[in-house]
Amino acid sequence: MAGIGDKDELQKAVKKGDWNTYRIVAKGNAMKHFVHGVLMSELEDLDAGKRVAEGLLGVQVHVGPPMSIEYRSILLKRLKD
Repeated sequence: MAGIGDKDELQKAVKKGDWNTYRIVAKGNAMKHFVHGVLMSELEDLDAGKRVAEGLLGVQVHVGPPMSIEYRSILLKRLKD
């Protein structure tokens, strides 16, 4: 699997201990995740039999050391096809 970029360079876009601006673009079965305008991940869901095109929206926090996660100013926008 090809990477988006150098891990250390991508981490420079993340403001540790401060607010970060995330943008997630989901179009069809393709998704892109940006932090402060920097593309961090890109994926294409090829499992047509199991993917869901509509429903609930959730956020995920990976396991690890104790942490605090806060969200503010969430905007959902339907993109034109």
